[in-house]
Amino acid sequence: AMRIINHVLVHIDSAGEGFNDNTPAVPVGGNEGTTIGQQRLIAFQYAADLWGARIDTDVTIRVEASFDPLSCNSSGAVLGAAGPETAHANFNGAPRTNTWYPASLANAITDSDNNGGQVEIIAFFNSNLGQPNCLTGTFFYYGLDGNEGLNIDFVTVLAHELGHGLGFLALSNPSTGQQPSGLTDAFSVHLEDHDSGDLFPDMTDFERASASVDTGDLHCVGPTAVAA
Repeated sequence: AMRIINHVLVHIDSAGEGFNDNTPAVPVGGNEGTTIGQQRLIAFQYAADLWGARIDTDVTIRVEASFDPLSCNSSGAVLGAAGPETAHANFNGAPRTNTWYPASLANAITDSDNNGGQVEIIAFFNSNLGQPNCLTGTFFYYGLDGNEGLNIDFVTVLAHELGHGLGFLALSNPSTGQQPSGLTDAFSVHLEDHDSGDLFPDMTDFERASASVDTGDLHCVGPTAVAA
């Protein structure tokens, strides 16, 4: 049976900004928060619960999140980013040897806390969105109903980024193709360059870097994904 995941948000914003922003806000799209900070927290929990309904683990997943000024201009912006704080290999119970598993995945597999007091996921989002010269006038929408109109749905962005933090990402350097300590990772074992038919772990660094930008030919061929 699936269980609602124990997500704990550890936000590190200063008083009055980010998740602590006290700017008044009108409840919108099922989000009853009355300040920007409250709406961000409610939307965060909503997105976390979407993942929680699909993940079976008894180990708390802690997410350190903040709003920070990120790269942007009038025509494009980094909306946010997230990834695992730590990854683990050759732990007791690892399904594959010499393979990195992001912390939350390793913890779920072993039903134990492999990374001690550290958070499992780091996430940050663009505090400048909508301001002049940062997708001017296009803001995050904090409603829970997917009715963002011309704005950007924060729940969608957050659910996407949490996916990376949970392990849907390659740990190899995208520019050089190098793997951490020369070891592959649990996601990359299912990545294939369909043009060559090669899987990421079997490639050279150069081939991995090339495959990472082989638009239309980079496939996830994991059995669960293929079956779906």
